Amino acid sequence: MLCVACFMPSDESSTLPESTSKERTALGRYLFDKLTSFLHPRTLPDAKHVFDDALTAFIMTSISPSEQSVESSLHYWLAFLKFVVQELQVYKALSELTEDEREERRRLWWATFIIDRHVALSFNERPYIPDQECQLLPIPSPDTVWVMPGRLLSTSETLINGNTIGYRVISLDMLGIYLPLSKILGEILEHRFICEHPTFNKNKAFLAEIKSNILTNLGQWYESFSLLVGRDFPTIANPECDLSPPPEVPKVAYYGLHMYHCMFILLHGPMDIVRMYKDHTWQSSMDFLTAGEHAAACANVARYILRVDPRLCLMYRFFGTYFLQSTFIFLILAQKLGRQSDELIMRNCAINLQVLDRFVATTNMDYQHTFAKFIRRALSYNMGHLSPEHDMQVDNPLSESLDPEMLAYRWIPGYRGLHVGPSGKE
Repeated sequence: MLCVACFMPSDESSTLPESTSKERTALGRYLFDKLTSFLHPRTLPDAKHVFDDALTAFIMTSISPSEQSVESSLHYWLAFLKFVVQELQVYKALSELTEDEREERRRLWWATFIIDRHVALSFNERPYIPDQECQLLPIPSPDTVWVMPGRLLSTSETLINGNTIGYRVISLDMLGIYLPLSKILGEILEHRFICEHPTFNKNKAFLAEIKSNILTNLGQWYESFSLLVGRDFPTIANPECDLSPPPEVPKVAYYGLHMYHCMFILLHGPMDIVRMYKDHTWQSSMDFLTAGEHAAACANVARYILRVDPRLCLMYRFFGTYFLQSTFIFLILAQKLGRQSDELIMRNCAINLQVLDRFVATTNMDYQHTFAKFIRRALSYNMGHLSPEHDMQVDNPLSESLDPEMLAYRWIPGYRGLHVGPSGKE
């Protein structure tokens, strides 16, 4: 529990209130090293794995340190988590288990499904768990049902009503909002894989059909989400919106709306910042305009996220990848246009920098430091805050090429997204 406390964002009721940030980091590393050495034998293939091993792996993926020296630990536990949940077949409703035990296993399976899609995007991989394994599996009960005292009812009647994974939001909680979005994310990643495959990408009509289906699925998510949160809530994505959403709207709804808009950026854009920067055909296309509109929406929703969750405590690791993808377009525009950048570009860059600074304070991940530095430099230069002497000292502050430090984070074959090795590749 102490190890978990060290890696959770601190707040006014911090578990370790007297610890400084550096002390917490050092203590967290020490406890994490002890914990991994103690648990390592349980991860070996010849170990007789039990459900607690899967739960432990899930917790470890949530608290693995962010520092680059131990970054591989996260990959290790992610790989073990995906292995052990399939080995134990936690998705099966075994007859000897109570319904509560089945639900616990079910929730772990679907949480792993979400993590699998998230990891695939974060580290430039294909999803590990195929959709075909999940089509007929019952989805978890809403949190309101799960936390109720007493035993759960059997899911048999629910299954008759078709309560399997789809594209509609059925409850305003983590699994209810993110399961359908993660299913869509998997489809977007597969669409990208087909587009880049030298054989499969020949049939343009087929690719267009896949893209159209994904847009339809996103529409289903949005309509069902709007019915649950209210028609006014999604308008917080508009730049001119000054809505104060009712307090009963859960924080996870804000994060879900941000991820929804990010799905359009992933679908209509190349995901890779270098491709975004260099591809003039894309920059003159409708896809670029669509991605840009949703990048602006992401910035506006992020502004509201900072209001309701100023320390990003709720989803501080999960949110980072989607947020970063949403910042690429305005960072590129600010760098390309320089001091000709308009107010919208500067405003969205300022919001994105504010969120990245909060990420740095909360999670201390290398990529967040890197991109915060570049957005801050672009803003300072474009607003004229850099003196002429400083302009001379900085070699072409907003040059025609991207900084080499930024080139380490690529979403192309041979690179691993946010997982950077010594040479920038895995």
